[in-house]
Formats: sequence, C-alpha cells, structure tokens
Amino acid sequence: MACEESYDAVVVGSGYGGSVAACRMSMAGINVCLLEKGRQWEAQDFPTDVFSLFSAVKFERRKWPGISFGSDKALFQIHEEGDSLAAVACGLGGGSLINAGVLLPTPLRTRRDPKWPKEWNTDWEKYELLASSMLGAQPSPVEFNNGRIIKQIVCEEIEDYKPDPIKLSINFDRKEEDDDDSLVGKKKLENCLACGNCLSGCPYNAKNSTDKNYLAVATKAGCVVKTERKVQYIVKNSCEVHELNGKNHQRRWRLYLDDLDYISADFVVLSAGVLGTTEILFKSQRRGMGLSERFGLGLSCNGNNVAYVARSRAPLHAHGLNKNQFSEVPFQIRPGPAISSSFTSSAGFTIQGGVIPTSYPNLIFKGITAYGWPPCYWFLHGLIDKIKCNIMRSKASQDMILNVIGHDSSDGIIAFDDEAEKIRITSPHDPLLPKKILALQNLTRKLGGILFMSKYRSTCVHLLGGCNAATNSSLGVCNPKGQVFNPINTNHLAVHEGLYVSDASLIPCSVGTNPCLTITALSERISQALVNDVIKFKSEVRVKENNQNMVSVPKINGEVQGNMWSDKVVVRETMRGFIGGMPCTAYLTMNMNYRGKGGFVNKNSFIGGSHSFLKGRAGGYVVFKSVSKEKLFILDGEVDLCEVDSRTPYTQYMHYGLTLASTSGSRYKL
Repeated sequence: MACEESYDAVVVGSGYGGSVAACRMSMAGINVCLLEKGRQWEAQDFPTDVFSLFSAVKFERRKWPGISFGSDKALFQIHEEGDSLAAVACGLGGGSLINAGVLLPTPLRTRRDPKWPKEWNTDWEKYELLASSMLGAQPSPVEFNNGRIIKQIVCEEIEDYKPDPIKLSINFDRKEEDDDDSLVGKKKLENCLACGNCLSGCPYNAKNSTDKNYLAVATKAGCVVKTERKVQYIVKNSCEVHELNGKNHQRRWRLYLDDLDYISADFVVLSAGVLGTTEILFKSQRRGMGLSERFGLGLSCNGNNVAYVARSRAPLHAHGLNKNQFSEVPFQIRPGPAISSSFTSSAGFTIQGGVIPTSYPNLIFKGITAYGWPPCYWFLHGLIDKIKCNIMRSKASQDMILNVIGHDSSDGIIAFDDEAEKIRITSPHDPLLPKKILALQNLTRKLGGILFMSKYRSTCVHLLGGCNAATNSSLGVCNPKGQVFNPINTNHLAVHEGLYVSDASLIPCSVGTNPCLTITALSERISQALVNDVIKFKSEVRVKENNQNMVSVPKINGEVQGNMWSDKVVVRETMRGFIGGMPCTAYLTMNMNYRGKGGFVNKNSFIGGSHSFLKGRAGGYVVFKSVSKEKLFILDGEVDLCEVDSRTPYTQYMHYGLTLASTSGSRYKL
C-alpha cells in the first residue's frame, strides 16, 4: 500500500447486506470504503460453457485438509463438509450475481419465531417495500412451460400446496421512473431474454444484482469501492492518530489485509456472508476480541435441498439456451428465468422448479453429487446417458432442477480449524427432510421422470446465522441493531463501539423461503440506525464530513513525507531463543524501508538514528507456551535493524518491539 488509508466507515462485502450499508451511508455524506474479496464481473465475463464454468469454481473438501481446487477469487466457492454442501458467490455483488433473484416476503411463521427479534417486526413491511424497489422487483410477464406444468401438477393433483406471489430482481421492461430519487445512479439494464442462465450469472445484463443498484448509487454518492481485497481480521486501534482539520483524531479500528497492511476506520460493517463474516471474527477473536459464547452457534441451512428430474414426459424446456439458439426458439417457449414458480406446502416447505444453465454439466447432477447410479460407475453411466441424449435425441428439455426450502432446527455449528486456517460447518437437523423426499418422489412420478436426489443431507445456497441477533450476549452475538456484543464481566448488553454485522449471519432462524429480500430489508433497517450512529459520533468528535479519503500524514523530523513506503522490501524471519530461561519462537514478516512513525525513539541515539531502509513494521505471531498454549499474534510491531546508541557509538543494535495479543484478550510487550 502506498499509504495508510483511513475512512469514517469501512464495509466488508458487497452482497445484500454490505451494498445497502455502503449505499445508505454514502448518501448521507459519510466517507465510506467498501472492500470486496472478489473481482468485478461484467455480463460478458460470466461462464457460458462447461470449460469456462470450471475455471470459475473453487472447491474445498474437508476430507482433503489443506487441498482445494480453484482460485480464492473464483465466482463459485463450494465447500463440502461430510454430508453437507454449501455454495457461496465471490465477486462485486455477492450472491446476487449467481442466484435466481427470487424476491418473496418474509413469512409470518418466521417473524413469529421466538428467536426472531421482536424489534425487527416494527415497520418491517416498509423496509421490504424499500428493498423491493431498489432491487427492481418484477413479476414474470410470461408463464413459461416449466412453471406452468409444475403449477398444473401441484395445484390439480397434489393437495396442500399454494402458489407464492413470486417476483424477481430481473428486468423485463426497460422503463424506469427517472424522477424517483432512489434510482439516481442505478445502472441501465437490458431486457431479459428468458435464456435460463441466471444461476451462472446473467450474460445479457438483465439481472438486477446489487452492483447494478445499491453499489452503483453508493459509488455515485462518493463511496470508494476496492475489489480483490480480502480482510483477514480486525483489531481495536490503540495508537493510530490522524490529523483532521487541525485536530488529532484516533480511528477506532484497523482492518488487516495481511499481517502488516491495514485500513483504519471509526466504523466497521461486516457483510461478507455467513462464512466470510464468521471467519473474520474467528481470526479477530484469536487476537483478543471478546465475543459471545454463542458465536458460531445457531447455523441454519434454510432447510435447503436440491434434486434433479431427468427424462420427464412433459416438455419442461428447463435447460438454458446459448446465443445461437435464440433465433430457433420463440420467447414464450424459452426456459425463462431460473425460477419463475414457487409452491409452499402446509407442512412448512417450499418447492421450486429450476432451469439448468447451459454451462452446468448434467453429469454433476446425475452422477457425482446424486444418488441414482451405483458407486464407482457413475462415469460409465454418465457416458451412456450422454450418448443417448446425442444419438437417440433424448431431449435435455425434459430435465429440471427441483429446489426445496424449509425450516430446519437452526442448530448447526460454525467452527474454525486452527491448523488448516479454514471454516468448518456442521449442518443443522432437518426434521422435514423425509416429508420433502416423499414430496419430490410424488412430483417426479407425476412428471413421469427419474429422480436423482442429492447425496448431501443439506445442499445449501442460503446459509443463515452464526452471528445471531438477540437481546443480550448470553443469547446471541449481536444486538438487533447489528452491533457486536462485547461480553464484559456481567454486562451482557455492552457492545464493541463502531463494530456492526449486517448480513445473513444475523438471522437466528430459518426464513423458509428465498432469503434475499429478508436480508436486504434487514440491512435497510440496520443501516438507518447505523447512519444515525455515525453522524452522531462525527459530531461528538467534531470531525467535519468529508467525501474524500482521509489519510494519515507521516512526519519525520518535523517534515511531511509524501510516501511512508518507498521501494518496500518484505523480509520473513524465524527467531528462536529463550526468555527468562523459557523457549520462545517468533515467526516474523517485516516490511522494511518504513518511514512512518520513525521507528524506535531513543534519546541517546545520534540525530537521525539509523537509515529508513533498516526500519520496518513487523507482523506474524510468537509461540511462547510458557505464557500461552495458543499463538500470540503480533498486533503492532516495529523493527530497527541497526540502531546506534551514543553511549556505544561503535556498536549497532537490532531492536524489535512487538505488541502481542492472546485469545483471552491479554496484551504483552516483547
């Protein structure tokens, strides 16, 4: 980094949570920076064939510790945990890039759940309406074949189902209300072509993902957006001072991008999704951040299961089209959006028919991830099935994905594997699973097809919880305003000032439907209080609102330096020795040629001390088992490799000054 950056607020993540927070704060004139782990995806970048899809996937499997396939910045991040499979998105726009864009109101059953904070119910419909407007909710203009056939079977031949009032964040009509203030800055969209490729990212710029609305408005209002920046952990700031309007102001938080480089802010909003937010907090907890004992508990997979129907007798037309097929297929009989119909059972779960993107290999659904073919023979059977499809002209239009959503027990667990440095999840119990399987078998029998049920007990794209909202820290991790509890002694209401969570990890129970509208409405509610808190804080410290980046200005010997890093050199060092007769090992990463705070100050040193090339900042960790069985992480480290003392002018000293933090919150000076 060229300099140490500082903002009023930093938002981590750009999905349905982070985009809302960044938008509302930026519109209020607050100096905001949004950090996104992934890259920015344009319409032409999304995978449209199998080969490009594989290059956009990262796969991690618990059985192979430390081994994964794909890039950390791949669009699809897939995690296999025993009998569970979780898939999340990585990119500017988060999950909105590759989901079906289904907008359904939060069910009353969910809002009446004892775990659901009562405070959220006040004016909930208002926030849902606001979120629907920003996400461009529209009903499908055509009843496409797959939706019509499923509706006919469910409504006429299967009891206890009712159709849901489904709307989609997809543009079917280019007309926009230019006089609506909420739309100022939103990107123009093309009309939906009903190609059915929503689940791999819309290649025709018709999906209203958050980069097209909330983030576009935020950028227009002055928000700084930085992609491909992954936050590792955050710590409370104990020494960062910025000179603003002639007054010194100490930022409250540091967000570390690695062991050395960080961005400072007064307010931090974690919106990196369930896995991303909890990972950041786990790493922060290891560096002394106090969190509720409920942290990582209460995970819900939203009762999510996936199945695949093959060779139905009905012309479902539920397979995506490529560009060459548009001229051959009229709009009305195209696949349509990924999900255009939804039906809820009185048993408490929802069934939705899904369109398979043209880039998805059918073999994954029929063999590798599904029951149906004998073990070890899936490839042979898959090859035979492919030959049948091509030579015998068995139509892919007779296949369909079936997505099931319901209410699980919300008793899953998120943990952190210290050795592998990775998140681990244990899925919740799903008491409705037997009923859902019977419903899928019944529906498949009516369609006259073959059912391939996922071999994973939970196949989840709707992770919820882990940082559950509750009234106090003995019941949850955050309060209903999204503030993170700081359990101090017996004070269960104390919070970490300026630290918020605003994403799906707050939701303490299953939603029971597609949760994107619920998450967005919740983020709108939290952002309203957040904006008020930021403005109040700024007025209290008398910091004027400023739409430009505020950067700390280093001074050396009274002179302002334009760049505290020049030709930065990174050095890695392992030091072993004894302190008080007890063994100690330090694993250091050092950035040399640091000209920030001037390194160590020794009043006996010669004027100017050692050269800046020999000064640096240090990060990493120390293993000192006599003090702590766990690693002691370096929060603040300085090094001066050749300091000269005036009392011994012919001797040069190597000085290391390290501030260490333990999981318990204790701090040590080494």
